[in-house]
Amino acid sequence: MKTTCLINSFNYKDYVGEAIESALSQIHPFDEIIVVDDASTDGSIEILQEGYGQNSNVKIIVHEQNQGQLGATTTGFLQSTGDIIFFLDADDIYHPQYLETALNVYRDNPTCEFLSSHMGAFRFTKDNYQEPSQEQISRYKEYTQNRGYSLILTVEEHIFVGSPTSGNSILRNYLSKILPCNCIDGYRMYSDNCVVFGSSIFGARKFSINLPLVGYRRHDKNETNYNIFYLDRFKYYQNQVTTIRLFAFWRQKMNLDISQISRLAPYEFKTIDYPTWELFFIYLKIMLRNPSSVPFTPQWQLSKLHGLGMMLKHMLTRRKRSNLGLK
Repeated sequence: MKTTCLINSFNYKDYVGEAIESALSQIHPFDEIIVVDDASTDGSIEILQEGYGQNSNVKIIVHEQNQGQLGATTTGFLQSTGDIIFFLDADDIYHPQYLETALNVYRDNPTCEFLSSHMGAFRFTKDNYQEPSQEQISRYKEYTQNRGYSLILTVEEHIFVGSPTSGNSILRNYLSKILPCNCIDGYRMYSDNCVVFGSSIFGARKFSINLPLVGYRRHDKNETNYNIFYLDRFKYYQNQVTTIRLFAFWRQKMNLDISQISRLAPYEFKTIDYPTWELFFIYLKIMLRNPSSVPFTPQWQLSKLHGLGMMLKHMLTRRKRSNLGLK
């Protein structure tokens, strides 16, 4: 399968070169690397053109006007040709065996349509990035989990089933259902939310690998933006409203009747290989508010007991504990 790495960048001249080099340094090379600069003003464009303008493996696209992270991701995707799309923020880095390991997971699991990798956080310089050991990488199958479907979990509880941008990859046919996004005006800075939520709503079967194969760089800019967002009650409220609008847009596109969806909660729960008790109680809550029958009637009680029995049986027979971090 052909692979594409999409790198989005805005005013990250100090980091974007390391991001590109980490993509170019993969043991199993990407078929194409597309870098979209979102109208940077800090000299990033000159660095990109001088350093990679003549590199046949790197395609550089420059926005004349700033469109936000989601706009840059959309531009890159529309210019891509890969069957599997990988994402990389300009301030993050890949482990040299990230792509090789990810492709192994896709090949081992033909039903995998979205893969998220654990991300190892480090501050400022990549020297602080704690890479997984070669022994861990060679045992990647033990760290891989089938997370099943997450449509109901996302629609009912807005739960994020994936990683921040750089830890995610997705099959092209699913991303083409998500992008371009008509709600881009309100979601311009949240491409990871768009991809992760959208992939769940459009029915992608998800897997995860609990190895820090991607390095998430923590620095003044992203820490400041993160703190401002969660401390600013107005920005938080606006984000939640935009998320509701986005979900409504996708539900209409899918012709999805959410009034009936919660009754399928036990069946979606059974698609998760090794669910936690926390997930069990979330799905139980969703199931109990199923409006498909009159509450507290014999029919309602039987349907809930049946669903509870299904989930308990799955929980007790499929749950597996290990010292690898899987729960």
